[in-house]
Amino acid sequence: MRLIITLLLTIAATVLPVVAQVPPPYTAAIVLEPTTGRILFEKNSNQALPTASMIKMMTLLVVMDEIKEGTITLDTPVTVSAKASRMGGSQVFLKQGETFPVKDLIAATMVHSANDAAMALAERVGGTEEAFVPLMRTKAQQLGLKNTDIHSPHGLPAEGEDQPDVMSPADLARVGMEIMKFPLIRQLAVLQTMPFRGGVFIMNNPNRLLRMYPDATGIKTGYHGKAGFCVTASARRGNLDLIAVVVGSQRKQDNFESAANLFSEAFARYRMLQPVKKGTVMTGAARISGGSVDSVKVVAGDTANVLVDRGEGQKIELLLKIDTVKAPIRKFQKVGLIIVRQGGKPIAQIPALAVNDVARASLMQRLWPF
Repeated sequence: MRLIITLLLTIAATVLPVVAQVPPPYTAAIVLEPTTGRILFEKNSNQALPTASMIKMMTLLVVMDEIKEGTITLDTPVTVSAKASRMGGSQVFLKQGETFPVKDLIAATMVHSANDAAMALAERVGGTEEAFVPLMRTKAQQLGLKNTDIHSPHGLPAEGEDQPDVMSPADLARVGMEIMKFPLIRQLAVLQTMPFRGGVFIMNNPNRLLRMYPDATGIKTGYHGKAGFCVTASARRGNLDLIAVVVGSQRKQDNFESAANLFSEAFARYRMLQPVKKGTVMTGAARISGGSVDSVKVVAGDTANVLVDRGEGQKIELLLKIDTVKAPIRKFQKVGLIIVRQGGKPIAQIPALAVNDVARASLMQRLWPF
């Protein structure tokens, strides 16, 4: 037997003025909301383009996975190789034979976009750069990236017969979503400066959005001649998080202004609703077969997030679908689903959990159930 309870929430329409906006030039861009994965804006978002230093997000994603799996720790020492010490471009001037903990090199890669730190991490995890790159490619496959081709852990321009690192804005946005799931990376991504070598060297974050856009929270910039100025950016306003990728700007300031404009337009147009929050006791109950009682109340096992266009009236439906369950039941055992629908279409679902234990019916209750 299945119990279905429908709750209707009506959201009043809000009409906002339309502001004409002509963004500075860029080759491709995307804006999405990471919780739902909904794309709010895109232009050439599936076009594979040079990543420059934004590829370091994938490098760090592999490193953070290794830490999560216990292969290395944040305190694991890393000895700088000759190759890492000779990296050009942005760097923290590592010297051959020096030793740093993994966490310091993660910070240098994330905050200062240090090529030498990225190479040192890659060599520590993979043994060599050549052995590390396949780990990055495997991770890209796991994430379902469709327009990505990885050849280095640093993103410097390809030389000679080397192939360039390329990713689409859509793929970069996905990597940005994944890397920001790590608390350490979120803490580092928002820092404008950070000391290195005990404060002897001050690292500066090249992400100008952190200085010019109050809601900015990260993530990674990139530049070289063939890539142009690029950024994979994140921002948060209220309870709404956004990811924006802007690739191929000819001027640095244009790149950041484009990202800021795209964020502002999305924040103005959309809002995040939570029609049901984790722990909310729902109307209705799960029927119990063979229990000491015949029903148990349920609570939401998670918070449902719904992205709503501010300019349209919306109806949000909550469908409580609960099967009859057999006793015994444990507290917070899943006994059904809470399905969120918008415009008649399912857009999210969260578990419905029993609020308390329910024991099996006693012999007396089974013999005389009335």
